[in-house]
Amino acid sequence: MTKHDPPGCVTASHHDLFVGDGSIRCDACGTELDASGDDQGFGVPGEGVYLWTRGDEVRFEKAPLCASCASAIGVTALARWEIEEEEG
Repeated sequence: MTKHDPPGCVTASHHDLFVGDGSIRCDACGTELDASGDDQGFGVPGEGVYLWTRGDEVRFEKAPLCASCASAIGVTALARWEIEEEEG
């Protein structure tokens, strides 16, 4: 291929979007998480939960989080809860 040739065309289906590499990643920042379960001191990864409702149906989906994101989300939730309590 010379520098004057147009770039090649690549096609893919929507199935390619859902092919994973088998690693567990933080749902907030995308950092790869250690799946070994070894003691990591104070940097213990966390877990969030997505909640969906449609009519009477309720669904929960667990979302893995790294230690930094789990702490940030937890502290933010507590701070917002405290604000709500003060306001009324």
